[in-house]
Amino acid sequence: MISNEQNQFVIEYDHKAKDYEDVWNIEQKYLEPSTISSIEQCMKWNDKNKDIHIFIRDTVKDIIIGEITILPLSKEQFDKFMLNELEDTEINENTLLNFERNTPCYLLFSAIAIDYRYRGNRIILSLLLTGFYNKLKYLIDKGITFINMCAEGQTLEGQKFIENFLDLKYKRDTKEGYKLYSFDNTEEFNTWIQKLPKYLCNYNEKYQIINKESI
Repeated sequence: MISNEQNQFVIEYDHKAKDYEDVWNIEQKYLEPSTISSIEQCMKWNDKNKDIHIFIRDTVKDIIIGEITILPLSKEQFDKFMLNELEDTEINENTLLNFERNTPCYLLFSAIAIDYRYRGNRIILSLLLTGFYNKLKYLIDKGITFINMCAEGQTLEGQKFIENFLDLKYKRDTKEGYKLYSFDNTEEFNTWIQKLPKYLCNYNEKYQIINKESI
């Protein structure tokens, strides 16, 4: 049985400059450097839209050990991303959208990463996914409407996560050899959102995880 004893690991939605250094150090262990947004760019994104980052902190060591980044896209940006004509690193603080009521948007699941030193601790992924769902629910409750979601799988592990947990469908390869995914339509996205709590519950039950943050 795995438990988060004394709340050593916590979900955070508000971030400071040092947190982005921790995230960059995590991502550079897994991803091609050219596909990683700079610390400065991520901070500018956060200044523009504070709903795009979900972090997990180890409160004992006071470091960020896991992250998810989601970016709202316009239809034009979504279409370009799916045609491999736009990378998330090319989105800046001027072209990044805010989540706004009555303005439907597309969602880019931009990144998920866990510090390699914590990869064996399954509660970290459980907390990340809980934070991700809670953020989506918060946005939907605010009146944000999502049309579709997309993602790019660079690693085999990332591709498995996209296919098996996000339920996204493979659409094409990028020129670099990565894989692009999306839902076929909005109905599929909405169905997946409804299934998400059950997916997380099944994950926690399978690995006997006690997650006080569970949805």
